[in-house]
Amino acid sequence: MTSAEFMTALERECPNGVSFDPMAVRLLRQKVPFEDWQIEDLQAAMFQLENGLWFSDEMISDEETQLEFEKQAKEWLNEYGCFSVERLFKGFYGVFHHIATTGDCAIFLKHLGFKVEVWSKGGYLCSLTPSNIDHNLEAISETIAEWLEKSDGTLLFNEIEQAMPHLTADALRVIQLLFLPEVHEAEVGGVRCWRSTGSIMLPEDFSDKLTVIIDTMVALDENVTVSKLGFALNLFYQIHLREEYALLNDDTFIRICAQHYQGYNNVFSNNKITHVNAKTLSVLGRRVRSSNTRFRNLGVPVGAELVFIKDRHISCIVQDDLNQVEYDGNAWAISALANHLLGVSSGNGFRHFSYEGEILWDRRLRLKQEDNKYEYQETKIQEAEGGIIGLDGRTITAATWRAFRRDGTNPHVAEWVRLIEQGERLEQIASVPRYAISTMKNMISNYRLYFKVCLRNGIAPEVCSNV
Repeated sequence: MTSAEFMTALERECPNGVSFDPMAVRLLRQKVPFEDWQIEDLQAAMFQLENGLWFSDEMISDEETQLEFEKQAKEWLNEYGCFSVERLFKGFYGVFHHIATTGDCAIFLKHLGFKVEVWSKGGYLCSLTPSNIDHNLEAISETIAEWLEKSDGTLLFNEIEQAMPHLTADALRVIQLLFLPEVHEAEVGGVRCWRSTGSIMLPEDFSDKLTVIIDTMVALDENVTVSKLGFALNLFYQIHLREEYALLNDDTFIRICAQHYQGYNNVFSNNKITHVNAKTLSVLGRRVRSSNTRFRNLGVPVGAELVFIKDRHISCIVQDDLNQVEYDGNAWAISALANHLLGVSSGNGFRHFSYEGEILWDRRLRLKQEDNKYEYQETKIQEAEGGIIGLDGRTITAATWRAFRRDGTNPHVAEWVRLIEQGERLEQIASVPRYAISTMKNMISNYRLYFKVCLRNGIAPEVCSNV
């Protein structure tokens, strides 16, 4: 009996899997005669699932189903560079025979030639190359950061899941932990959201009161702890501040306190305060997300032609304002395409393509230097002019002015103010946005203060379209 005939007989006689243990082999020979040397050939053509049994492709599914399975996997890899095996398994659960767990699905993918590994607490991840997973996930984190920026810093977690059908909720949380330390999960209006710390509209005098609290604790030789800071802020504001502003996560609360503290005591280097941050910023040796690199930020328009610097005859076309390009009729992430062309496992595509004769990475560095120079000059001008004067006659901090300006030029806040002036109650307006009422109150307060401060300083306010 040839190996092909032996395989056909096995699939007919043992459709529920085969064991090659010595006792099982003796029993198997009673059904299908074979030689010992044929076992090694069979194992090379089969694969072993978590239950210890061996299977052929035909025992798992028909050819059409398997092709559909592989097609979905390849589409996700081409589009995103990686995907959660759990997501793929969910779409085919009950269609395959004997693939009963995510681990079995991962084994089957490996058998089909895909690269799969267990990634931290994010479960099984399939990628173009395992060593390239960090880069792909960093690109995903930049996309999420872009969405947060466009939505004023708050996104429904359900919206993120729907927009990322290739990743599980656990994988998304690990991405947030490793690459988006400035983002935290919170309930806003009873709905689970992701929020940027910069979007939290704290009271106008939060920095001042926090600084007084911390400096007083240090003067009294008290340990500055999370619980003590929270309790002291509650007394100052006569509310449960952390609950009111959805700051129940200790990491987020301490990060915001560190950002707003204006004193000179080095309290936030204390391990009791920052041990959580250290874990957040670096887990398993992975680095946090760097500054966003997107076509839009580089001034590269959709439809632009990018040239591969290793071969000027190879080019691709920009498809969106993030990182997607078209090459040879297929959509690629720019880094995935660079890795494909270079034949390497990991690389940054922005380093290997040029636009208008300038390598994209060099263009990024040049624009960043120009932005830094502009910000420096703007700061010097403001210092020379004595800064922005608040309503109490004192110079307000740059952070406070940014908050005033952000909300004062926000068309959503302008609409809320207009509706309130027409007699609507804030509770009615709050039923539409995704903000807590307390947050909306602060945004409205900043909006009004922006125009008053502009008037006091002789600044022409930037009027938004809804005003």
